[in-house]
Amino acid sequence: MRVVTVANRKGGSAKTTTVVNLAYGLATRGRRVLVLDLDNQGHVLHGFSQGEQSPITPAFPIEHFYKQLVAVHPNIDITEVNNTSSDIGSQIQLQAVREWCDDSRVRARYDVILIDTPPTLNAQLMAALAAATEIVIPAAPLPLSSDGVDKLLFACLKAVSERKFRAKSIKLLPVMVEKNVRLHRLTLNQWRERFGNTKVFSPIHKCIKLAEAFSINKPISEFAPKCRGAKDYDALCNAMISQ
Repeated sequence: MRVVTVANRKGGSAKTTTVVNLAYGLATRGRRVLVLDLDNQGHVLHGFSQGEQSPITPAFPIEHFYKQLVAVHPNIDITEVNNTSSDIGSQIQLQAVREWCDDSRVRARYDVILIDTPPTLNAQLMAALAAATEIVIPAAPLPLSSDGVDKLLFACLKAVSERKFRAKSIKLLPVMVEKNVRLHRLTLNQWRERFGNTKVFSPIHKCIKLAEAFSINKPISEFAPKCRGAKDYDALCNAMISQ
């Protein structure tokens, strides 16, 4: 079972956009995908048209956090967040999400679990990172983003070394990249020199259609399959599958 956690403590770093388009890309390649939305804003569902609803089995460890599962594609189920509840699972234990992902009933039903995370260092984020077999950190190639990436990477690597996290792969995903912006090019080169080319995915370029796709509840490859954003996320899916 692959458990891919998409995380960055900075808001607006394309975490949800990445989760939506990765889920769609993997599903259209035949993978059975479950998306766990651990951000209480519940925005992942905005990336798809609404589908059939069903109970979450086995019951998720964050009591009252979710309403149900929503099937938005034959190969994609998404947790619907109960964002009217005041209980957002602040007391969740570090290994709770990992244990749920490893449940035999979940493993029999899905090939990949994608986890969208909140932009804050809280119990949900830590539990999502502890559950991950792979961690993807989307970030714009800018100095302040680099500082946040460094801190998150250091924390993850430390937790892996202490066996609190089990991730075997931690990679950066440059997002909102503009190739004509010199600072973007310089920062990308710095990331590749510091972390190595194999630890930095090919960039997701700035593309207004990525935002427009959310406005009509569609993944980018369904909304505008020939645009730059669709091609970039298609390449990301291929890279993920080849790992």
